[in-house]
Amino acid sequence: MVILLLMWTIISVPLVKYSIPIQIFLLTLLACVPVQGQTIQFSLHVASSLDATKDQDMDFETIVAGTGIHDINLGDTGMGVFAITGDDDLDVIVSMIPPANLANTGISGDVIPFTLKFAYANRGSNDINQAIEVNGGTARFQIRQRTGGPAGAPPTPPSNNYTPSQSTAYIYVYGSLNVGSVDAGTYAGIVQLSVIYD
Repeated sequence: MVILLLMWTIISVPLVKYSIPIQIFLLTLLACVPVQGQTIQFSLHVASSLDATKDQDMDFETIVAGTGIHDINLGDTGMGVFAITGDDDLDVIVSMIPPANLANTGISGDVIPFTLKFAYANRGSNDINQAIEVNGGTARFQIRQRTGGPAGAPPTPPSNNYTPSQSTAYIYVYGSLNVGSVDAGTYAGIVQLSVIYD
């Protein structure tokens, strides 16, 4: 069994009492990126022939305390996108565990309710029109959708004479914040995403 475990820290919802543009970056690989006082940490363990890359950060443009629900929907320009590349004759199980709230990182005990969802496209291209929304936090799918039904015989293992063909599936991450009358500051949470060959 091959496991790809992705964990990232969301530290980035500075709230102010006045409208100031900010960004939330969710999917940053192997980096600690300071952006307007925000820090994101994303670590990645890759085993065998699984790989992941971040194609686009999730971006809530402007957040002001007390402004209620802010949505990024599937297909919106602010959604996060990343890619999983692996052996195209294998299936993967993708699980995402988001926090229920983002907590103030300062002395305030305030929290911001947070929901996160994901969808995938596994037909070989980064195409939102091919996305399949995931109900719940786990999905099992083929790295590359097979057109001929279920897989046949077990795949040939890699060797000096054979290299399995690779394909890429795209994961789209989106969701919402419910910003109440909370203290201004930075809010953080941990999202865990795991990818396992099946």
